[in-house]
Amino acid sequence: MTADVVTTGFPLAPAAPAGDAGLPRLPGVSAGVATDFAALYTTEFGRLAGYLTALTGDADAGREAAQEAFTRLFARWRSVREPRAFVYVVATNLCKHAWRQSGRERVAVARLGQGLTEGRPAHDPWLRDLVERLPVSHREVVLLHYYADLPVAEIAAALRRPVGTIKRRLHEARNQLAAAVALSEREVSA
Repeated sequence: MTADVVTTGFPLAPAAPAGDAGLPRLPGVSAGVATDFAALYTTEFGRLAGYLTALTGDADAGREAAQEAFTRLFARWRSVREPRAFVYVVATNLCKHAWRQSGRERVAVARLGQGLTEGRPAHDPWLRDLVERLPVSHREVVLLHYYADLPVAEIAAALRRPVGTIKRRLHEARNQLAAAVALSEREVSA
C-alpha cells in the first residue's frame, strides 16, 4: 500500500504521461489547459477525497463532492486564480449543503413520526461536533486549514479576506475549541 493510500484512504490517480499524449482532445480546450488541469487533478483528487471523507464520514459522498468540485473548477479554469483553494472551498460548501439538506430531511421524517435508519458513525463525531458549533466564519477557516491542509495565504485568496483576518479567525477558533475541550474534560471528571 502506498503512502498516499494510507494517508488519504484513496489512491491518487496515476501520473499523467509527459505532454498531452494521454489526454483526450476536447473541443475548444487547449492542450496546455488540459495538461495543467490533469496535473492538478492527479495531485489533489486523492487528498481532497480523503479530506471530504474525514469531514463527512462517508467515502462515497467524499468522492462525489470531490468530483463535482473539480468539474466546477474545469468550467471556470481560466478565471480562477487559486485552483487548489477553489476546489477545497467548493467541495467544503457542497458538503455543508448536503449536511443542511440531510438535517431538513431528518426534521421532516421526525415530524412524520418515523425514524431514519442510521448509517455508520462519522469519522470523529466528537471533534466534528465541536467544530460544527463554531461560528461559520471560524468553522470555515478551521476546516480549510486543518482538515484540507491549505496554507493561510491560499485560504485568504479563496475567501477574499486579508491574511491577518484568516490568522485571527484561526486563533479565535483554537481558543474556542480549547475552552470546549476543557469544559468537556471538567464535566467528565466531575
